Amino acid sequence: MDWKRLARITGNALVTYGRKAGRAGARILLKFYYTMLYGDLSASEKALVCAGILYIVVPRDLIPRKILGLFGTLDDIGVAAWIFGRIDKHITPEIELKVEETLDKWFGPVVTITYVD
Repeated sequence: MDWKRLARITGNALVTYGRKAGRAGARILLKFYYTMLYGDLSASEKALVCAGILYIVVPRDLIPRKILGLFGTLDDIGVAAWIFGRIDKHITPEIELKVEETLDKWFGPVVTITYVD
């Protein structure tokens, strides 16, 4: 399997979707993506993660969001939960850092405001 090509296709779809989904929505998908690229996953696990990401980000759905609203989102949430359960132990601090760097690049750094009395 040509992982570089598949990763590029998945990454391109993720950029488009992630910027629309916002920082919180993009975070979990980036964790999946970077774990697929850099995590200690088998080829079959990588294929499942890739398929799951594409299922979530590609506009066509088994249960369409536009028609069924919340119910059309539940299948995506189920896929995300299933992937997370499969790869959670492979998400390293290095992957977490890469995710945050990408989010900062897309959305700007997180600004913390502290109020002083």
